[in-house]
Amino acid sequence: MLYGNEALDELGIQDGINEVIATTERAGRINAAPLGIIRDEDSLYVRLFLGTHTYENVLTKGWFVANITHDAWLFAETALEDLPPEYFTRREDLPVLKDAEAWGLFKCETFATDIIIAKVELVKGEVLRKDFRACNRGANLVIEAAVAATRYLALRTDSYFMELMKMQRIINRCGGPREREAMDRLMDRIDSFTHKR
Repeated sequence: MLYGNEALDELGIQDGINEVIATTERAGRINAAPLGIIRDEDSLYVRLFLGTHTYENVLTKGWFVANITHDAWLFAETALEDLPPEYFTRREDLPVLKDAEAWGLFKCETFATDIIIAKVELVKGEVLRKDFRACNRGANLVIEAAVAATRYLALRTDSYFMELMKMQRIINRCGGPREREAMDRLMDRIDSFTHKR
């Protein structure tokens, strides 16, 4: 088990914005959603969006688990939908994605409900396996597309939809079957929410 901010590098949390899948829990129900942990040397922040399950759960409980994974499909899946229980396991009695390569428990400083940028601190974490791989443009774009999809649905801005269409073309060219499936599922969900495409 790793403890405190000195374990950030070991868990793969680097300077800049680190995309993870946050798991939270409330009333026995696990929620998973993409979340960016912003690291500026030893300072850590997250931006939580008002009205989301993650926001409500972190506000209530004061913690979240950051699941470190390279599986872009999971980012696309959790951006707009809840995962079924079989995707999770318990480590140290915390909800962790079964396919996570590492996880970290972060406590979140109490913040007012109108402030959505919160300071966080790593409590403990664990590297489950080191999954080294080459960068795949398609996989990276699926993660970016998951972010754009949530913003498109929240803001209904055509520029995000055009961005998604451009990313889909690149993912179809550069991604593997799992990345193409993830993007297709993401676009299908947008269609079902907006009936536009």
